[in-house]
Parts: sequence; C-alpha cells; structure tokens
Amino acid sequence: MKKFTKLLGIVLIMALVMSMGITAAFATSITIKSTADPNETATDTTEYNWYQIFEASIEDASLITVDPATGASTAATSGDNVPKVSYFVSAANKAAEIQETGLFTVTKDATQDKWYVALVDKSTDADAIVAAFSADTFDLSLFPTGTFAQTTAGGSATANNLQPGYYYITSTLGDKIAVQTLADITINTKNQYPPVEKKFDDVATGDTADASAQIGDEIEYVLTVSVPATANDSIVLTDTMTTGLTFKEITSVTGNGTELTAGTAVVPATTTTKTQITGGDYFASSVTTTADGSSFTITFGEAVVTANKGKDIVVKYTAILNEDAVVSTSADGNGNINTVVLDYGNNYTSVPKKVETDTQKFTFDKVDGSSSGTKLPGAVFELRRDGTALSLIEVAAGETYRIATAEEIADDSVTKVTSMTTTGKVITVNGVDADVTYQLVETQAPTGYNLPANPSTDVKANTDNTLEITIENNKGSVLPSTGGIGTTIFYVVGSILVVAAGVLLITKKRMSREG
Repeated sequence: MKKFTKLLGIVLIMALVMSMGITAAFATSITIKSTADPNETATDTTEYNWYQIFEASIEDASLITVDPATGASTAATSGDNVPKVSYFVSAANKAAEIQETGLFTVTKDATQDKWYVALVDKSTDADAIVAAFSADTFDLSLFPTGTFAQTTAGGSATANNLQPGYYYITSTLGDKIAVQTLADITINTKNQYPPVEKKFDDVATGDTADASAQIGDEIEYVLTVSVPATANDSIVLTDTMTTGLTFKEITSVTGNGTELTAGTAVVPATTTTKTQITGGDYFASSVTTTADGSSFTITFGEAVVTANKGKDIVVKYTAILNEDAVVSTSADGNGNINTVVLDYGNNYTSVPKKVETDTQKFTFDKVDGSSSGTKLPGAVFELRRDGTALSLIEVAAGETYRIATAEEIADDSVTKVTSMTTTGKVITVNGVDADVTYQLVETQAPTGYNLPANPSTDVKANTDNTLEITIENNKGSVLPSTGGIGTTIFYVVGSILVVAAGVLLITKKRMSREG
C-alpha cells in the first residue's frame, strides 16, 4: 500500500516560507475515512497518533471559512485564494530537533520565542519529510501529541480541536503521513491489512475451496499471508477444525520462499505489548481440542513480519479426515470445515476464511433377478480400491458401514471387517472419495443363486450422495460341463459295464460248449 502521503491532496510539498502572519485562533480537525472492504474485515479498530510538528501563522485568515452552526472550517487548496502560511516551533529544543533532520533551515524571531522553518530544498517531497520524522533519531516526545481511532470497517476516525499547523500521523497499521491543517481536512484511504488466503495444497482439487476425500486420507492445507509494505506488528493465525478433522503436523513455514524456524513466544505483559519470538521466527501453539473441534495458532513476531514486508509468508500443514467425518456435499457448507482467522497486532481481526473437505456415501441392494422386489440375504461383498479390499467398520449390523482410519486398522482392539453380508436390507457405505472409482465385488452368492457373470461393479460416488446400486442374482444349479469329471465318471462306469458284459458272454459260451 502506498503511504498515506501519496493519497493526500493537501500534503506539504512546497517550501515553508518565513513570513510574519496572524496566528490562527480557530480549531481544525483531521478525519481519516477508511474504504476498507467490510467483507475483508471482521473488526477494524485502527488507532492513529498525531504529532503537531509545526505551528502555523496564517496571512489572509479571512480566506478560511468557518460554519457558525457546525464549526467546520474550509479553505481553498489551489488558486489565488489559498491562504499564505508560515510555520514555526516555539521552543529551542524543538528547533534543534528540526535542524538535525537536515531538511529545514531554522531562524529565531528576534522579538519572541518563535523559530521559523523553511525547506532547504524546495523540491523536497512529503516522503522525505515523513522519513525524517519516522527516524529513530527524531524525538517525537518533544511535540504535542494525541490519539484517535477508527472502530468500524469502512468507518472513519477524527481528531478534533487541533490548531492549524503541520502534523505527522502514524497508525497501528504502520502507515505514516505528513499533512498541513489550515482548515478541516478529510483523508480518504484504504487501510492495508495483511490478507490471508486458505486453500488445499493439492493439484487434484484444482486448489478450490472444496474437495472430496476418503475417511483416513491426509489433507494438505496452505495458508498464504501477504505482508503489507507498511507492516510493523505481529501476525497471529488461528486455525480451527471441526470434529471430522484431526490436525497432524506443520510441514513447512516460509517467508519469501525461505524456510523459517520455530521458536518460543514471549507472552506480552500487557495488551499493548508486541509479541516477541525468541530462538526462531515463529511460534506454533499446541493443539487445543474441544467438543466442537480443535484449533492451534501460529504467531509471527514483529521482527519476522518486518523482514517480510511486501512478501508472502506461507504455512503448509496436514490433517486427517477422521472417523467423525460428516458425509456432506460441497454445496451445503455443513461438511468438514477448516477455518483460519488472522489477527494483526491488537487492532485487526480478519473475516474467517474457510475450506470444506467433504466425504461421500453410496448404497447398494441385492435382489432376485426374476423378481426385482425381492431382496436377498446372504450375499457377501468386498469394497476394493485399486484391487485391494478396504477395511471397514460396521456401524449398524447389516445396514451401515464406513471406511476405517489408519489408526483403527493398526489397533487390534478395534473390530474391522473386509466383507459385507446382505441381510435383506439396503446397505450404506460412508466415507468414500467422490474422485475415486472403487470396485464393489460379490465374493459369495446367496444360497441357491449364481454369482453374476461379472461379480465386480465399478462405484464412483457423486457429490450429492444419491448413488444407488442394485445387483441382481439368478437362481439355478451349475451342471458339470463336457470334459468335466461328471461325464468322465459316466464314461468310466460305462466302459467297465461293457467289459463285464463281454466277460460274462464269453464265460457263458464256454460253459455251453463244455456241457
């Protein structure tokens, strides 16, 4: 974001002239109106500090109009009706501080405690003046000061009852301005907050805000914080997951592509104290789990934020879609939600940014092929992925199953199955990925029925969870085929009988000849 100085129409960029004038006896005001997008800010309590660096003597004060009803004052900013003004300080230590900047000449009035100031170089712009007043060596404590605040996104902050003069203003967002106040002025500016973007770190999902996964899958997330060029305070990311997600680990944290290291956070003594990180660049808190889900925070101290001005800080981490995952659609917003909120210093909290991981279901039914209304118990099925039978948890006997997680598979105390047996009811399988094609394989037909010619059915669940599969079986017995053992036994027995008959016939003939 450009400094406020580049957004102002009334910034002092001309020479400060020495001229005896009339010191104004009326008050002025400075109003800063924010054009920040309300959709991007949950809270906006930007605070401003003003410092009156110079007092003002105004010639032709009659050119400044004051509304008697409201007290609002106006003055021309261009043309022949612009009031002539000279600036001064009224103390020797202030004069010395101004002299030290190297930008101004300082001349003491012979008759009174006034040191008039003028630019050494008339081409000096407002950015140079702001840089001088912002320097660590410039003692702002010598000058009158005050605060004012903006409390709503898109709202305004006003400092009232100010004397005409030349003011230096800072904000909690790191912005700095230099402005003259011969009359009431209004500054329109879009406050720059550090935006955060949240998405899936998975090419297959197209980096959208919604994705489908199988229970037990590892989900990769990426948070990107664009650090403003004016940033000067700590940034805290709070990530919250619903109960269907289990945080696994932070895989990388980078600033401008360079790996950052984890450190220890120094807890602020007061709400106005800035968070400090020691022994590293950021601090990641332990995960806090509640009945509604879990959350953790990543804190970047002032030093690393300042070091990455105008650059991106990127956090990558993973979570597991667990056994509590909600079967949902990407359109209803009731799936397995991961949310991030960004806090900047003590004065800004972003709108929550969400992504949704969905998992799907399908149903299947086993029926008599000649009477499709008759459901068949006793059929046995496996659900396979890439040819491997998946481990399942039987949620409701003979009716509902879900995919088992890796932890459940490794835990011998958890009962798993790799087959589903029909009981005459429709079976529901939860926790499948809509982007994966599974195989539902019938391994055993009901008693008295044949397996289908192709016992494997491809299953690709849809995102609205309406996939219903009906598998038919037909009655009949399987007779031995030609060349099988069944016909061979008939051939063998037949041959034996023929041989026996021949032997009997020959024996009878011999006996008849002998008789």
